[in-house]
Amino acid sequence: MSTPTPRAALAKGLVFVGGATMIGNAAAFLLTMIAARILTPDEFGALGALLGMLVIISTIAIATQALTARRVAVITTDAERTEVEGEAVRLAVLVGAAIFVAGLLLAWPLGTLFTIPPVAVAAGIASLGFVVVGSAAMGIAQGREEHLRLSWSFLANQLGRAIGGAIGVLVLHSVIGVGVGVFFGCAAGAFVAYRIACPGAWGTHVSRGVATEFGHVVHALFVLFTLTNIDVLLARLFLDGDQSGEYSVGVQLAKIAFFLPGAIVVVLFPKMTAGGHRRAVYIATGLTGLVGLGITLFSFLFGDFVVRVLGGTQYTELGSEVWLFALEGSAFALVQVLLYARLATQDRRAVFAVWAALIVLVTVVVGWRHETLAEIVTTVVAVSLVLTVAGLIMDRRQGPNIPVPIESAE
Repeated sequence: MSTPTPRAALAKGLVFVGGATMIGNAAAFLLTMIAARILTPDEFGALGALLGMLVIISTIAIATQALTARRVAVITTDAERTEVEGEAVRLAVLVGAAIFVAGLLLAWPLGTLFTIPPVAVAAGIASLGFVVVGSAAMGIAQGREEHLRLSWSFLANQLGRAIGGAIGVLVLHSVIGVGVGVFFGCAAGAFVAYRIACPGAWGTHVSRGVATEFGHVVHALFVLFTLTNIDVLLARLFLDGDQSGEYSVGVQLAKIAFFLPGAIVVVLFPKMTAGGHRRAVYIATGLTGLVGLGITLFSFLFGDFVVRVLGGTQYTELGSEVWLFALEGSAFALVQVLLYARLATQDRRAVFAVWAALIVLVTVVVGWRHETLAEIVTTVVAVSLVLTVAGLIMDRRQGPNIPVPIESAE
């Protein structure tokens, strides 16, 4: 049997991972669409704030996957692979346990601040402990470039979360139902992903170098995902209940535009770790930009239809502005590609630009532009576009990628 060419392997990976991403994310958005039709606008606003909060915290899981994929991708022997993969699973279990405890401690203060039932907050945050373990499994498959195992693992995590949340909201008709359902669904998804990608993997220790690198990746992605989700939390604070519900519907489209091209960076990330592979960055940037352009144009032309699908007829007033959310998510998807390109070579400078964008966004919204939905979303769009341009300029000025040997992380 002939070995597939690099181009054929890349195309195959994009098909597998892209298909899994579309199905998994479709399931996630189906959950929110079901909830939008069962919950009142005020309750749906609370759910939107909860989900935004969970996405920010879930950067720990995404960082686990990115770190694991990078470390697995650069190793050269089976002995090293066994050690690295076992260490990744052990780190994920320890971090997951810490998140579980944090969910119990933070439930009341966060629930009070954002007017979300504390039980829903506790269950939602605790569920991310399982997601971290599932993400370590996905990172192992991603680093090996075993795209079929990665795809099935991703589906297990996403479908478990979505099906659990959907059952919860259908049975309890409340935000608490979503939180509890997501908790059990994520537990099942993590178990299945582990059995698919790395059954039996376990390490006896976590080295200091790994912990340091993990801290940096968490920091970088935490800032990025805080930036991409802070607007729904600000909307919950400054807009009334009905308006925050309307904003949460728009944010669903922003998330579609942000996550839909995610398979591109997932497949190409291992190739970004190698020297002389700037071409991978250019391909990822170009494909992500094309996907974003298509989503934004469709939303501009068929805004009313998009809103009816996402939230139902009670949110039709959003139709003329919904394309702004698509543009926001598309711009942030490009920022994500450029940030991952720097993480692949352990470049720690790009995160400062994201920090600056986050500070500017919060300052402008809190200080001036928070009276209406349009004021908040246009501010986010402006910041996202400026950051995209800045990221492209920064990447052009970087030298060629330098491969980082795994020993440097020890």
